[in-house]
Amino acid sequence: MKTSSAPAALKPILFNTEMVRAILAGEKTCTRRIAKSEKPPFVVGDILYVRETWCINTFGTHYRADWPNGACPEMDCDDQWHPSIHMGKDIARIFLRVKSVERGPLRGMEVADFQKEGVKPQNRPGGCKCAWAQEGCMERPCENRDAYEWWRYMTSFRKLWDSTLPAASVRTLGWKANPDVWVIEFERTERPESVEGWKLTLFLSAVAQTAPQ
Repeated sequence: MKTSSAPAALKPILFNTEMVRAILAGEKTCTRRIAKSEKPPFVVGDILYVRETWCINTFGTHYRADWPNGACPEMDCDDQWHPSIHMGKDIARIFLRVKSVERGPLRGMEVADFQKEGVKPQNRPGGCKCAWAQEGCMERPCENRDAYEWWRYMTSFRKLWDSTLPAASVRTLGWKANPDVWVIEFERTERPESVEGWKLTLFLSAVAQTAPQ
């Protein structure tokens, strides 16, 4: 686990709408970010407020992730979704506590890592091409099954990862390029009542952890 002497802080983090839905569903508990320097962007204990696509009108605050099948019924033609980058912590609804931060190559992922990223597996067109594919192979050992499962998840994650990059950066930072990344694991937490209240909560938590049992 990567550790740091830096104090924990309240920081923003961006997620696209698909990944916001995965977090809300409890399917995403990890994210990877390009390692631009030796200093990680977050440390254990940081509280992250999720920036997501949003809109505010007379009916209140609306979040794009809540409407996967169409427009929000409380928005009219004059309302517009605002890019996640412009969301402030005052209207954020999702808060995450950083559990661990590690550095490693992007492609050093196993099936469990893809699952923590919240991606859905993709089937190969026509299914598995193994010679036993039509002979009940799920009922017997198969040396190809693990590789096929890895391929199914990898394909989905690769598409997601490359889609978050500018076209000009895919060659140097995409899946094939295998850049170093920070692997950030997190868990949902409550909204801090205030920055000062959040700092007090962290202090009390630290005291409780160091108190004799």
